[in-house]
Amino acid sequence: MNRFVKFIMFRFIPLLVMLAMLVAVVVYLQRNTLLDKVLRSKIAKVEAQRNIRIDYGTVKLQGLRNLQLTDLCVMPSSEDTLILLGKAEAKISLMNLLRKSIVLKRLRLSDVDLRLVDTAGVRNFDRLMSGRNTVHDVQTNDSLSADSLFEEGGYSARLSKVLSLFFRVVPDEINIRKMNVSLQKDSSFIHAYLPEFSIDDKNYNTSVEVAENGQSQKFLLSGSFSNKDRSLDCNVSSANGGQTKVPYVEAKFGVEVRFDSLQLRFREKRDEADWLQLDGRLNFAHLSVKHSKLSDTLVSFPLGGIDYLLNVHPDDFELDSTSVVTVNQLQFSPYVKVTPRPELKLQLSIHKGFFPSQQLFASLPDGLFKNLEGISTKGDLSYDLDLDLDMAEVDSLKFYSFLGKRDFKIEHYGKTNFALMNEPFVYSAYENGALVRSFEVGEGNPDFRPLEKISPYLQWAVMFSEDGAFYGHKGFLPTALTASIIQNIKEGRFARGGSTISMQLIKNLYLSRDKTLTRKLEEALIVWLVENNRLASKQRMLEIYLNIIEWGPGVYGANEASRFYFDKDVSKLTPEEAIFMACVIPRPKKFYWMFDEHNELHSYVGGHYDVVGKRMLDNQIITEAQFEKLKPSVKLTGAAKSYLKGTEKANESDDDENDSGWNIFQKTKNFFKGLRHKE
Repeated sequence: MNRFVKFIMFRFIPLLVMLAMLVAVVVYLQRNTLLDKVLRSKIAKVEAQRNIRIDYGTVKLQGLRNLQLTDLCVMPSSEDTLILLGKAEAKISLMNLLRKSIVLKRLRLSDVDLRLVDTAGVRNFDRLMSGRNTVHDVQTNDSLSADSLFEEGGYSARLSKVLSLFFRVVPDEINIRKMNVSLQKDSSFIHAYLPEFSIDDKNYNTSVEVAENGQSQKFLLSGSFSNKDRSLDCNVSSANGGQTKVPYVEAKFGVEVRFDSLQLRFREKRDEADWLQLDGRLNFAHLSVKHSKLSDTLVSFPLGGIDYLLNVHPDDFELDSTSVVTVNQLQFSPYVKVTPRPELKLQLSIHKGFFPSQQLFASLPDGLFKNLEGISTKGDLSYDLDLDLDMAEVDSLKFYSFLGKRDFKIEHYGKTNFALMNEPFVYSAYENGALVRSFEVGEGNPDFRPLEKISPYLQWAVMFSEDGAFYGHKGFLPTALTASIIQNIKEGRFARGGSTISMQLIKNLYLSRDKTLTRKLEEALIVWLVENNRLASKQRMLEIYLNIIEWGPGVYGANEASRFYFDKDVSKLTPEEAIFMACVIPRPKKFYWMFDEHNELHSYVGGHYDVVGKRMLDNQIITEAQFEKLKPSVKLTGAAKSYLKGTEKANESDDDENDSGWNIFQKTKNFFKGLRHKE
């Protein structure tokens, strides 16, 4: 036994040491050959999978861990050069290299040139974002397509892989010198220059110069980055003070975004088998946004942001209800769940208990709700919102929105005093932003008629056509709002507003005709203020509505319309004439398309007469005898008859390039069809 031990100690172990040293020497001498072989093998796979070409000048190891690469070029086949890299130095693990894997410990880059081209839908960087591989992990060589990523773990696994790639490729120690990034987006050109960027002890502080279509600006970037903690903190501001314009988003999405400062914090909080959790913060100071779908003016948010907790599961993304959104003085905690596949599903809820009402009105963004600027209130408000949408079954949409109040009172009106609608006032009618007419809504106008002097047939025909529950609701009809949301989603535009008479009145008195989200929100707030605080009675609101709405080409108000169509005072209208005038409201300038070539009402108008007439009968507005005689037939005796077929005026009107007769016919027919399903 002793001999065997001595043999092992004095003969075998020295032999093993010598062999190990020999292997080490061979590995050391062949390290560059091994490195080149591993690198070329990985490049060959990427080239085949992405249909791109990757060339480089030299690659070598200095010592055992310091990699040097020069003159890297990445070029999609038959397209512009995408990446040029003068020199790269990195610290790698030799043991991982022996396992045919490259893990970066430290990275230094110089003379980096990234050239992105997106012209007429053709992008030179698509090769890196499509094909069989969408993620290429330089450590494990795990690479999967979007479909396979979804199938093997879903969104949580996919995002986990992307984050792993990011935190592995970007080490805690990194230095970049002279980096240029350019983007050619159709006719727009954006260029960014980064003189130097370094992460030192997890912290960084640098600047970026950005030029877009000849206009330059300089950003200051600072924050921290930790590969180990999987966290990123970034602060962005202008080097010259004032607001910074976010590049590219206007060229790409048509929205202009500016801010004084922006703070982004991100941390991977939990990464388990089928659940990824991220938390962080996105805050801004003096954010300004301009987009045609949002508002016709620049919208400013002095202060805001979100502290978020995001849960990512295999099938969905979930914004936890502990997240907090801040808009100026107002804070609330939304819950959002998005399931993208196979058809989009969206769940949204906000439940905010009573809070000081002035927090809401003081937090309205500048330039957004002009009529409410400067308003002062006291008391408390609460708000509840629930939305459940499944794009596979849009008709099953569930929507609930309610703004509650407690001891609420308007102490001071801002720019607009809504209570003045109770007094005589001058109404101005606009078309496409241009003033058409101004007239008094009061006794000074010979065509003004108080409600008691307007035919009850017309009052109820209008209500049953536009808003049958007018006297029973407080400005909103949930079923109509839900139906309008469903139709707007189906058509992908503002096709239907779900408006009550209250909403139409507020829109006519105070708002533009622009179909923007902010205009609808302002409309809803003003309607709530007027209806829930009894700033005007229902009778007064209906009286104003009937006296100001357009009822024909250049014809405003019920009495003027009655003379235009029937050459009589509005108090003397018959049920048939009243229902006809109610039919005109949706398209007053094109009323003549309701008539056929014999100047008789089209047959489809009969459905409107049946529905409205039956409602008038059920509510004892007309008698059974009147209902039996009711038919869709009227004789125009006023100036309107000149618009009918065969007249000179009608021939002039037919030359409308913007709205063909067939389109108007179809839209009017659809309106009457939809009326039958109104509540």
